[in-house]
Amino acid sequence: MTWKAYTKYALLVGTMFFLASCSTTTKKQSGAYTADRAKFGAVTQGRQFVPEHIPYFATASVDAHGNIVNSSDFLKQLNHVYQYSGNLSATFANTYRKVTAWVQSGGNINDLARYGLFSRQMRGEDGFQNVLMTGYYIPVIQARLSPQGEFRHPIYAIPRGNKKYSRAEIYNGALYGKGLELAYTNSYLENFLMEVQGSGFVDLGGGNLRHFAYGDKNGYSYTSVGRLLVENGEIPKEKMSVQAIRDWANRNPHRLKGLLERNKSFVYFRHDPTLDVKGSAQVPLVALSSVASDKRIVPTGSVLLVEMPLVDQQGNWTGKHEMRLMVALDVGGAVKNQHFDLYQGIGDKAGHQAGHMKHYGRVWLLN
Repeated sequence: MTWKAYTKYALLVGTMFFLASCSTTTKKQSGAYTADRAKFGAVTQGRQFVPEHIPYFATASVDAHGNIVNSSDFLKQLNHVYQYSGNLSATFANTYRKVTAWVQSGGNINDLARYGLFSRQMRGEDGFQNVLMTGYYIPVIQARLSPQGEFRHPIYAIPRGNKKYSRAEIYNGALYGKGLELAYTNSYLENFLMEVQGSGFVDLGGGNLRHFAYGDKNGYSYTSVGRLLVENGEIPKEKMSVQAIRDWANRNPHRLKGLLERNKSFVYFRHDPTLDVKGSAQVPLVALSSVASDKRIVPTGSVLLVEMPLVDQQGNWTGKHEMRLMVALDVGGAVKNQHFDLYQGIGDKAGHQAGHMKHYGRVWLLN
């Protein structure tokens, strides 16, 4: 979920959101509540019901406990906003000033009013303040600048003129000889998963990294390969995850290309020499200090107090949350209404965390 105003993300998120909706090993629950919702951080007891037409409501105080755990990272994220977006800095100048003073004084949640800060709480998916929280990250995959050995699968730049080649046409050479190859990887699947995330880093060897940011899409609608595998009886719905798809691909290398070709959509990339991972606001993102949100109800640049669920290594909710400050700096085609996608960072560890994040927490807008 990075770059542009996320016309791309409506295309890309299909796989991730489908995985979220049917996995018990990674993303733990769909948007529909079940009798086991308490396992995923959703709570109704003692919470005020808010009608659907009210996205958030004013609160006299924040009914939460614990210290802010990411004060320094949040201030770093805010500094990026100041450096990269004069518009957001001007629009939210008063809020940023008050929040900064509050954080620098210790960030006691009970002291918000002393610093002139007011809070509005998100209604949540169910009207009981349970906000859906998922995660996204930026992968790092092995690649080379020219084809060699196993590194023979191109990552393509944006073609001039006609972009509407299907995935099958591209895999079968439609772009060959046009000088569009940015790099070559050793995996159709890892290229595809980088498309799902919207951008990524490639390691050209020896830690020589390049950042490939979202460039454009080919114009075809997205078909979820996870859904196809479930419908074909290849992977049980309750076991679907990115790792399950990887395992299937390892068992069926001769069938992977055909599976991916059933999804006609394709993403073109561009080389970004800055190495900055930016959201739709064109501001570099700091892990777990920025979110993608629905800007119809959470304006880009908003400061959010997030009660984030804590999960274990298997993706199970521990029954605990932690308090974080974040800035809304990204959007997503599947990030609608009472849903936030939390930016987890770069690399495998961040990917593991993102894969496990599909739980519920609470969110307050500060102003």
